[in-house]
Amino acid sequence: MLMLTWFAEKTPWLRRVYVLPQLLDTVLLAHTLVRHPAKARAMHTLEHEVLCWPGVSACIHRYGGTEFRVGRREIGHLHSHGLLDILFTRAIRNEVIEAQAARPHHIFPQSAWVSFEVNAAEDVPPALTLLRRSYDRMKLESTL
Repeated sequence: MLMLTWFAEKTPWLRRVYVLPQLLDTVLLAHTLVRHPAKARAMHTLEHEVLCWPGVSACIHRYGGTEFRVGRREIGHLHSHGLLDILFTRAIRNEVIEAQAARPHHIFPQSAWVSFEVNAAEDVPPALTLLRRSYDRMKLESTL
């Protein structure tokens, strides 16, 4: 995990190379499936639960992994090594970080994004709670 963060910070230009992030994410997925099957099961459970929410769809995230959307708006994305990034407002982000429910985004710590590690089945409920908060906010904003 630290290696990936270091790599992303030191080579930001690689994110702009077409399909390279998706290829790297595919390698991470293979590694997760083989070396960390419990994590892979937890990730699968999380994806399945989120996709049962009304109006949620999934697509490939531009930097790899699964992106969850409500309409055209992203609520978060799950990288293939279990790192879940969730979008909030800055106020909610600060509240979530202060409560230690998540940490600042792994690449853009000053942004409104937070990061949460999904490592095992017990990480799924708090991950769902965070994603649901983002989902509810997006749904509320779309009705205004």
